[in-house]
Amino acid sequence: MQNKLKMLLCLLLLGLSAVAQKPELKTKFGKISKEETDMTAAPSDPAAPAVVLFDKGYVDHRYVNSVGFIQEFERHTRIKIFKKEAYHLADVAFMYYKWQKIGDLKATCYNMENGKMVEIDLEKANVFDEKITRNRMLRKFTIPGVKEGSIIEFKYTITDEDVVGIPDWTFQKVSVPTIWSEFEATIPTFISYKKLAQGWEPFTLAEEKEVNKNINVTFSNRGEGLVVQTTTQTVKIEYSSSYMHFIQQNLPAIKAEPYVPAPSDYLSQINFDIQAVYNTNVVPNGLDYKLINTSFKSYTNNWETLGREMLEDVYDKELNSGKYTKEQAATCTAGKATPSEKLTAIYEYVGKNYAVRDYNLIWVSQSQESLTKDHKGTATDVNLLMINMLRQAGLKAWPVMISTRSNGRIHPARVVPQAFDRVIAAVEGEDGKLILMNAAAFPQPPGLLAKEDLNESGLLLKSAEEIVWENVQNKVSSREALIANLAIKPEGGLNGTVSLLTSGYPAVQQRGFIARKNADDMLQQTFKDWAAESTFSEVKVDKPTEWQEPAMKTEFKLESTGFATVSGNKIYLTPVLNLGQHENPFKNPERKFNIDMGAPHDESFNITFTIPEGYKVEEAPKSTKIALSENAMSFDYIVESTPQTIKISVRTKTRKPYFGADEYENLRQYFTTMSAKLEEQVVLTKI
Repeated sequence: MQNKLKMLLCLLLLGLSAVAQKPELKTKFGKISKEETDMTAAPSDPAAPAVVLFDKGYVDHRYVNSVGFIQEFERHTRIKIFKKEAYHLADVAFMYYKWQKIGDLKATCYNMENGKMVEIDLEKANVFDEKITRNRMLRKFTIPGVKEGSIIEFKYTITDEDVVGIPDWTFQKVSVPTIWSEFEATIPTFISYKKLAQGWEPFTLAEEKEVNKNINVTFSNRGEGLVVQTTTQTVKIEYSSSYMHFIQQNLPAIKAEPYVPAPSDYLSQINFDIQAVYNTNVVPNGLDYKLINTSFKSYTNNWETLGREMLEDVYDKELNSGKYTKEQAATCTAGKATPSEKLTAIYEYVGKNYAVRDYNLIWVSQSQESLTKDHKGTATDVNLLMINMLRQAGLKAWPVMISTRSNGRIHPARVVPQAFDRVIAAVEGEDGKLILMNAAAFPQPPGLLAKEDLNESGLLLKSAEEIVWENVQNKVSSREALIANLAIKPEGGLNGTVSLLTSGYPAVQQRGFIARKNADDMLQQTFKDWAAESTFSEVKVDKPTEWQEPAMKTEFKLESTGFATVSGNKIYLTPVLNLGQHENPFKNPERKFNIDMGAPHDESFNITFTIPEGYKVEEAPKSTKIALSENAMSFDYIVESTPQTIKISVRTKTRKPYFGADEYENLRQYFTTMSAKLEEQVVLTKI
């Protein structure tokens, strides 16, 4: 599929033609223009709840005597708020490493009151730091005084003496448009990096060039002898840097479309990956000196190396030390004979006893001692603990690094840890095949991952010598199969028996309804379109609380005043009982984004209707079969009738849930045909 992700990420070899006049937006903190104050709607999107007036980032490397080169990243952002839905933009948060220094942090809200500008500044007491991992911190604050019509502004600088790393830059926002976004950076050539870009939006400016810069370095010389003299000498050293300057203007918000789990996959942005850092020597350069590159340290450049580094440097201690897990693992598996029983017992213990934080990190956020004491951590923390316990119980288990659906798809050219955001577990089953598990998904049965985990493939870390890609898919299939035998009443309505067999996600959802209330409520929730005109009786549920079982069966009697309507000498029957996908989710004639429908799914309805005496079938839908290319999705609608009965059999099957934007028209037509077919009626007439 030529269009699949092709537009998303490409090496930024931007040899664009020079711009006749370099665009420029001069900004100063606190200097608000009349145009900004008077603005009542975003120029390009009047319905938007806010607009980013500008968002500017600047990276520089400067030399400090006795320290060396330090990196400074400055960000300055200003936003106009139009509606309450955008108040969350006043909540600002950014990650940094604990050795970095945050400086020049200020934030202000500007409101016009009685014709005068009122400024409300952020106070230091309302700035907070949260420890995320051993080395990573989260700085967060809320700009005060926000209301409709406010302008909010913030600015900060991050200083880093470890110059390995260049901040990424996102030009576009998901929820609001942006008028001006600018990124400028100067990177010494002893840092070798790769740029990747994504998005459709054009650059107003894309400038890249090599520039020469100078630093003055002061040396001290201590003399010898009875009288010690210290002299200083300052020399000028020239070095080369890569300069880049990117501007984008009038960027639209990413409009929500069905089945797009990660809008960030489509935002206009630039990412930087460090490839190597060179050692340098100072050599004469005429009357002065210059800096030249010599040997270098290479950074991760393939997935196997990255996986090995993460396994050995990050996860090894969490996986193999039994100090805090051995005893509990033995308690969990006491009396359990088979690997399957042990696996289930440990999964249940961790799932029931450990709370999972609502954010994802590929890094370990705390020590195992802290985790086992507080019983709360990220999904990565908790899954590493579960793998450790499985190993303590004698099972073969390994970590798998994945990117969740909301984190986005993994691009093969971007070999960095942040390509992933969660660790799940891979356990060898009794048949030698791997079972993928996520303790955060409990009480889903082993082998049924959270839907959020299903994002093509993950990096399986078996050992330093065996790092391989593994398809991230469920061992438990998701299926719904309904069988009904219903009599059409001469006065209208239906009655009869219904049997529903579910497995995978539908079974988990229905068990959840039962656990929260009862089986009757489960039927009300499952068959919402039936509830107003129907009653359920003699409800029988097989295995309603056995969470570890993949399937569940429900049987009940149905009495309904709907679906069969009498008009004169005719009865109009809705034969699929409002089941299935009746509305086409793909209504737009065009689409830019790829389609991700989550997980494979199999759904079938087999409904046999008994025709009331004195009636016959006058009109019925025709049997139909449609399928997408390679049978990725299929829809079968089969009609069978006798003088006494009419049977409708419907089956929809999704085998491949991911489609490129270039397949959109075929997919849209598929759903158009299917939804129209499900609306067709059976007409009975009196003999």
